Amino acid sequence: MNTYCKTDKLALIGTADPTRGLAPYQDKEYTIWAVGVAATYQDVSRIDALFELHPSGYWEQDPNVKKRLAETTIPLYMIKKEKDIPASIEFPIREVSKYRTYFTSSIALMIAFAYHSFKETGKPKEVELYGIHMDSGEEYREQRPCCEYWLARMEEAGMKVKLPDGGGLMLAENIYGFEEYDPLAWGFQQRVFAVMGGIRQCDGELERWKIQRAKNEGALFEANHVLRQVQRGEFHGREIQPAGELIKPVADSGEPNGKA
Repeated sequence: MNTYCKTDKLALIGTADPTRGLAPYQDKEYTIWAVGVAATYQDVSRIDALFELHPSGYWEQDPNVKKRLAETTIPLYMIKKEKDIPASIEFPIREVSKYRTYFTSSIALMIAFAYHSFKETGKPKEVELYGIHMDSGEEYREQRPCCEYWLARMEEAGMKVKLPDGGGLMLAENIYGFEEYDPLAWGFQQRVFAVMGGIRQCDGELERWKIQRAKNEGALFEANHVLRQVQRGEFHGREIQPAGELIKPVADSGEPNGKA
């Protein structure tokens, strides 16, 4: 069973503040699709379909999550139909993948499904995103480009896309090449490059000192081993029984290689 969007307007709900609570929950012209955990937020007052698109090994680890999924009465899209979760519906990954197999998050899958719904039924014509910012950490690096790809597919198909204020999706500070350019920027850019080069040089020096430290720690271990032999009376001028390959200590000369 596929519950395609049956209205011209669709709101996709994530969990980010503050836009999560601004969605048109009371407007019946909108269908509301939300990520699974959004159901736990009090300001998410209406959901028409939920999406829990993680493998079972993910949500089964938390009995509270499993209980919540099992008790939901809202159509619940999952990787596959789960016998212990009556509301579960198998997500139509084969149908959605026919456009392109490129999905890096639940949100991307939801956007792609909305696109598929439009291609199959002509609905929704408008899609709005709430609580979906994609402006930091993993979201920014890995998930945002994929979401932007599917949003672009929507716009190319004639769908209208509304994005939340304060988010990072499909935004740029300026139009590259057409922004106003201050010649002073060139000088500052050279300064940035020089500082970055200095940082890289420091990193190299730190790595060399780490290697030297490891050598000295090995020498310290060997010296302590011999000292214990002497203290126990096990060494009387005979050959020392080594703890391992002898690493000679390097004098602290202020240089990583031990040379003054």
